[in-house]
Amino acid sequence: MGLPGDEAVRGFADAITRCDLDAALEVCHPEIEFLSMLAVDGQPYVGHDGIRRYFEDINIAWEEWRVDIHSTGPAPNGRIIIQMTMYARGKGSGAPLADYAAHLWALKDEKLLHNQPFRDRAEANRARGE
Repeated sequence: MGLPGDEAVRGFADAITRCDLDAALEVCHPEIEFLSMLAVDGQPYVGHDGIRRYFEDINIAWEEWRVDIHSTGPAPNGRIIIQMTMYARGKGSGAPLADYAAHLWALKDEKLLHNQPFRDRAEANRARGE
């Protein structure tokens, strides 16, 4: 049996890579607040409608999008952290992006509730309790 929440955080990353909105919604709590590093307006995507908007935003901005997971692990207060590299290619421009990211997730009912994103690996490790 895996770490509580591991299936949800991995499932969300996999759903993004597959562009599978239904799979993403399955692992997101209805009250989710998702802060994306690439949010157009810098605001969180709230609720299942917000996740639908996130997928629309990805499809509008990016020709290709994938997430390679490096690790997941426990963090203080029952949270879980996922560390990954995001890869994308802009629509029209073809500009590539490859960037480290980590998300510290709080869960509710074993589903994703809210996250804190990190671009710096050392900050992510400190948040994890290392």
